[in-house]
Amino acid sequence: MNSPLYIVWNKKQTISVRILDDQHHAIVAAINSLYFFINHGWGLSALSPTLKVIKSNVGFHLKTEEGILEKLGANYKIMLKHSEIQNAFNINADGAAQQAINEQDPMILLKFLRDWWETHHFKTHAEYQQYLSSISVPDDDL
Repeated sequence: MNSPLYIVWNKKQTISVRILDDQHHAIVAAINSLYFFINHGWGLSALSPTLKVIKSNVGFHLKTEEGILEKLGANYKIMLKHSEIQNAFNINADGAAQQAINEQDPMILLKFLRDWWETHHFKTHAEYQQYLSSISVPDDDL
């Protein structure tokens, strides 16, 4: 195994909204757990239970973002797109898991998850930045 982590978190990835950053850590940790399981020979048996945790973390995270965006007055287009992100994630994650099972290659799911994470974290959050940067209430009040 080259690295114990599939996705390495660093300070450049923080978005300065503590609750969202904490949830990002949980998502990355769950993806890295799947990577660990695969590299330690668990193979396909690790997919289903780990994917359930990842989907739960992503769903909870997206609902939190949705609540924050709504509170900050995000427009309808942003809110609709955000809802579509969650639906697409669930469908595509299940599809990647099924493909991984069919092809006997758990890395298919892992690659999907990494690609989704990078798109969500670096592209989607950039689109929300005008709202997230306007947070003037302490994190504990959100």
